Amino acid sequence: MPSDWRPAPILESAEKGDDAAALPSPAASQASTSLLAAREFSVILWDWDGVLVDSRRNFYGAYEKVLREEGVVTSPREIFLREGEPTPVLLRAIFDNHHVGISDDKIRELVVRRREYDFGLGERRFFSVVPHLLRELRNSGFRNGLVTGSSKESLHKILQPAQERWFDVIVTADDVARGKPDPEPFLSAMRTLQVKPRACVVIENAPFGIQAAHAAGCAVIAICSTLSREDLSEADFVVQNHEELEALLFGVVLRSGSLTPIWGNSQ
Repeated sequence: MPSDWRPAPILESAEKGDDAAALPSPAASQASTSLLAAREFSVILWDWDGVLVDSRRNFYGAYEKVLREEGVVTSPREIFLREGEPTPVLLRAIFDNHHVGISDDKIRELVVRRREYDFGLGERRFFSVVPHLLRELRNSGFRNGLVTGSSKESLHKILQPAQERWFDVIVTADDVARGKPDPEPFLSAMRTLQVKPRACVVIENAPFGIQAAHAAGCAVIAICSTLSREDLSEADFVVQNHEELEALLFGVVLRSGSLTPIWGNSQ
């Protein structure tokens, strides 16, 4: 992984809302406030790369290699800021940023090459807490949805049939005409589940995903797996890692008292 890549260590809401004073301080209670208990969420919509699976090395490494072969030098932040877009769109945007012309045929070639490089970098794995978290949510009566800019082909190289049962809906790049930051992927998931936006909270790690979720009317928790809090500041809540995500969702006791969720700007 390049030396300039690092996640940012912070958790707090993006903005303070009117209900901030109603929440107890973890420093006093030694426990976080459960977001799921406090709000009427019934559906959690998950992004894939960087949220459910630790794809940081593969995701950036494959893009960096294919771009470098075409004479474009990029950085982790430049790539991760556009995460969530379909691969052809992301590639063209980077070439445009660097004022390099490229044909549609060449883009299609690079999409295939990038996918090969990605899987050549080794198997992506779920973040360690993810299987437990998804199962616990389902056992507690919540529904999980997977909303990703990845293709079905890429997804099913990792997601096994037994794991697919963790989700009540799966929306990939192949299922929509417009990917993130357009709200269509989240709107499609909500139509399938027959729920309204206020029932959903989205877990994302990239600005385009946050924008898409908000455009669909959903509240958003951002996780700093690839970008800093500053890059994710449009989210309603920002967590540093999956442990803090679990604490925010369920109210897990935090001995450090470091988690201080405050109502953000969720719908």
